[in-house]
Amino acid sequence: MRFFFYGTLLDHDVISLVLGRRLPPQAYTPAALPGHARRRVKGASYPIVVRDPKDEVRGAIVGGLSIRDVERLARYEGPRYRIAPLKVRIDGAMTTVSVFAPLEERFQPTSGAWDLAAWQRRYKRAFLARVKPALSAISAR
Repeated sequence: MRFFFYGTLLDHDVISLVLGRRLPPQAYTPAALPGHARRRVKGASYPIVVRDPKDEVRGAIVGGLSIRDVERLARYEGPRYRIAPLKVRIDGAMTTVSVFAPLEERFQPTSGAWDLAAWQRRYKRAFLARVKPALSAISAR
């Protein structure tokens, strides 16, 4: 299965913790989600994507995910997200992949954009410390 990631799952430590294994660098293909913007969730450090016809969200497509991987990803994302097919652009061509799309009525986005590098510097350490116990429980199942 192929998924487009646009937030914390772009961080190699986060996705490794979620999947229980490291992905090789070639697993990531740069891509963009047109017609959307990435916004930080109010009261949280992570982002969601919201519709915005004037913007696009840069991220990566990760392929070769197993059913077990998708189950672990779904547990990580939680019930406030659904898996949705969306069109993304890779090397100028459009393709449909799966995206963990937020149920927008359950989130309040901020007005500012979210940046992975800024998140890694400011929030990553605390984020990993907070989610590691929950993800360890997933691994034990």
